[in-house]
Amino acid sequence: MAGNSYVTANRKKILEYLQESDERAVTAADVAAYLKSQNSEVNITTVYRYLDKLAKEGTLIKYVAEKGCQSAYQYVRPGRGCSEHLHLKCVKCGKIIHLDCHFMKEISSHIEENHDFVLRCSQSILYGVCSDCRALK
Repeated sequence: MAGNSYVTANRKKILEYLQESDERAVTAADVAAYLKSQNSEVNITTVYRYLDKLAKEGTLIKYVAEKGCQSAYQYVRPGRGCSEHLHLKCVKCGKIIHLDCHFMKEISSHIEENHDFVLRCSQSILYGVCSDCRALK
């Protein structure tokens, strides 16, 4: 955790939870519930503050919610290149899929060449329903 002058036990637990959950987006409420299950209740404001700090440092991607919904956060593994590709997020289970395939480079080139628009992938996300959740119908 770059830039932290100290690491509390709760901050360590939060970071561990985020690392274990890196294939899905989690909310501050998810983090608070996890801490409670670990007998480490923390004020939800403190959780939000720490998540926003990690997002500002680049340790997390913050997916800003639509009006009336909670924001979600995803841990960024070092070297994963999340700022260089798009993501898919399941609106039912929160699963994140990284679109770091060659096809996405073709789409980015098409958009730039044919629509005179440079695509910035940093924290870009497309929403839908994953195959696992579609199978649960």
